[in-house]
Amino acid sequence: MLEPYTVPDELIEEIRRDSARKVVYVAVEKPSPPEPGPPVEEVVRSEVLREALRRRGVERLYRFQAEAIRLIESGRNTVIVAGTGTGKTEAFLIPVLERVLEDPLRQAVRAILVYPTKALARDQLARVNSLVASVFGVRALVFDGDTSEKEREAIYAHPPQILVTNPDMLHYGLMRSERFRELCSTAEYVVLDDLHVYSGVLGAHVHYVLRRLRRVLRSEPVLVGTSATVGNPREFASALFGADVEVVNAGSGRRGLVYHALVKPVARPKLAEVASLVAACVRRGLKTIAFADSHRAVELLHRLCARMGVDVLVHRAGLLPEERRRVEKALASGRTLAVAATPTLELGIDIGDLDCVVLANVPPAYSKYVQRTGRCGRRGGKAYVLTVLGNDPISQYYESNPEDFFGRSVEPAAVEPENEEVAKVQLLAAAFDKPLRPSELRPFEVKLVEELASQGLLRFVKSRGYYRATAEAARYLRSRPGLRGVGEVVRIYDASGRLIGFREMPMALKELFPGAVYLHGGDVYLSLELEEGRATVAKLPRDYRFVTSALYYSEPVVFAAEASREVWGVKVEYGRLRVREVVYGYVVKDYESGVAVREAPLDRDYAYEFPTRGILIRFPVNAEWGMLGNAEAFHAAEHVLISAAQMVAGAAPTDLGGISYPSGHVFIYDSYPGGSGCSKTLFSRLEEALARALRIVASCTCEDGCPRCVYSPFCGNNNKVLSRRKSLYLLRSLAEGRVEGLELQASIGGKPLA
Repeated sequence: MLEPYTVPDELIEEIRRDSARKVVYVAVEKPSPPEPGPPVEEVVRSEVLREALRRRGVERLYRFQAEAIRLIESGRNTVIVAGTGTGKTEAFLIPVLERVLEDPLRQAVRAILVYPTKALARDQLARVNSLVASVFGVRALVFDGDTSEKEREAIYAHPPQILVTNPDMLHYGLMRSERFRELCSTAEYVVLDDLHVYSGVLGAHVHYVLRRLRRVLRSEPVLVGTSATVGNPREFASALFGADVEVVNAGSGRRGLVYHALVKPVARPKLAEVASLVAACVRRGLKTIAFADSHRAVELLHRLCARMGVDVLVHRAGLLPEERRRVEKALASGRTLAVAATPTLELGIDIGDLDCVVLANVPPAYSKYVQRTGRCGRRGGKAYVLTVLGNDPISQYYESNPEDFFGRSVEPAAVEPENEEVAKVQLLAAAFDKPLRPSELRPFEVKLVEELASQGLLRFVKSRGYYRATAEAARYLRSRPGLRGVGEVVRIYDASGRLIGFREMPMALKELFPGAVYLHGGDVYLSLELEEGRATVAKLPRDYRFVTSALYYSEPVVFAAEASREVWGVKVEYGRLRVREVVYGYVVKDYESGVAVREAPLDRDYAYEFPTRGILIRFPVNAEWGMLGNAEAFHAAEHVLISAAQMVAGAAPTDLGGISYPSGHVFIYDSYPGGSGCSKTLFSRLEEALARALRIVASCTCEDGCPRCVYSPFCGNNNKVLSRRKSLYLLRSLAEGRVEGLELQASIGGKPLA
């Protein structure tokens, strides 16, 4: 429960006293544990389990735990929504262990617990075993890519009743090992912890992995999902599981007192403000994480904090796994008090409870805000969440409407099971698991399988009536490793030929073009070459003060509408499209001030084309503005709509791309090949997004465009050809139904702007 800030707090008041910042708003969250439920003996049948819970001080369950146990024991697919650290693990483990105790001597996997990453699975094993170990003869073991051959042989010979793993291990194990398929085949329960993680492209992959797992199980399993943050649990889990579910919702819960503050820098750059807040927390001995939404931002935070004499480690994707584990252990043990991280640390990896979370950006979704701050205040003491507002449209919106920020609800999660690029990978993998029969295919998959067969990746065995994967299919799958994306992977090597990391297309195109400054693990590199899945970089001095941004354009190659509706009097369509992105130059900027130093062309264009999904909005043109004026209006409207989508559709800043034409045709598309579901959510909630977009451009006081309204840090045109006033006129006219002097153009015309 959030309340106004009335009783002064030392850290909040220290932050207020710095004249280089403004504290916009402070809200206080009081402790709010879940609703108590029945005594343990009324719910748990086994005396062994009852005694194990009593030894942990548990005499009474929470109401949501008792309800979840009842549903799972009755064989119902169940989603548990409850706050971080409130006992979701016990809610699914108790019915699993009750089932195991019915036949305790049976050596077979009875439940598969799936965690999003290897690190999280191994972290959670200790928590699982704290209850499992109390039951004689019951074991929970991890099986993942780091499990040694000796350990695997022992697991195959004497299967544990509970197998702890991750989606990647299921993906590879099912298609590569008959012994692994046999190991999993006896499972009666499949549990997905941190369910909200499985949105977007990863969710599409996991949807198929679950489907493939169920193909090899001897009986239909009970599917269980848990999450602290998902706004549409029934709809989302049903799409992910491919089955109906029951929902148990305990609401959010926190044991300690948490101060939530919105802070706006007024005399220093935004990242310098984030670094200043981190330094203030560390000097008070507070364990702190600073979250930012880009690789570059966390690397710059590392450098800025070092200048302030504060040691901050970096945790992000693209670093080697052993480096990330080193950082996690250092924070958990207290050897370091501060880490700058991308969302890689949103999950429940054991880094201990936190005293302070500093957010370098307004999180793209309220669910992300809850997730990133969920471990604050769990020890019962005070904790702090400090969100730094910038000069971007979302910050401006919440600076003017802070009550809207804290009054939000968790957004719906999106998954696109019909991502064709994901489906191709997973259908081939399914054919390696076991022969694929035409009767198993959904309508949209029939065409894909025929395409894969025509390419020699599948072979139809007519006498048996099924498809088998070919050796060429194995090569195809090796070129698309992992479940976190579907784009081609670019491997990054330093000048000595040492592999230092990875980046996926199309983002790699914009970060690793020749001449790009690439930040990695606290080091600075200059990209020398980008060719066919390989980038070569050379190290620059750590104090190198410049960064680069790509200049690029995007264009739709083809668009096929699948749904349409009218919003604010204009036609909007959702469908499939192919997008071609072309990097042709770059801008060099001073990393501290953000001031552009120069623009430079590349020696040639670097292009990438990919299929995705998106929406097409057909805005009417204003004949009096001419081609340039209309281009300014639509380009600005595209930018501000993508900003609004972060608030209403839960999209991260780089989840959506946009293309606008002077003819009024504006495309907003998923940035991931095949689609992520973000544009689909935007399509369904476009009225709210347009209303917020109008409010952003109407409340800004700039002359005709600035970073607070229509500028975008990801603009391929370096924020040229933009007009706040014209976009305001356009959006206000549509909102009020005033379309005099505006007319629709039948066909796309003019130069595209990204």
